[in-house]
Amino acid sequence: MLSKKNRLAAERDFSKLFSKGKSYGGRGIGIKVVRNDLGNPRVGFVVSTKVAKRAVIRNSIKRRMREATRAFIPRITPQGMDIAFIARSEAVKMSYAEIRESLRMLLEKSGLLKPEPRES
Repeated sequence: MLSKKNRLAAERDFSKLFSKGKSYGGRGIGIKVVRNDLGNPRVGFVVSTKVAKRAVIRNSIKRRMREATRAFIPRITPQGMDIAFIARSEAVKMSYAEIRESLRMLLEKSGLLKPEPRES
């Protein structure tokens, strides 16, 4: 579970994000990004009924995206960002590893992810 300070939950925050945010697309998932005035990143997850009619499937996709995102939150820079991960219909068929890779690529594409530390 994400810590409360890293969750994007309020409707007004999502409205601001969708009206003013910058979009990036990837395989099965898209993201919207906007700066916030807090010192930490907040993330939200959107899985529409157009993606999957059954709530069980939508929730499963959200759980996989949430778990994959948890590892990336400490590496996001700048820290004060609101990010919404938006599942597309292709996400239904994606495994956890594919979702994690897609999220990593999107965060790098948007310039939010620090490079992984190199081993010496």
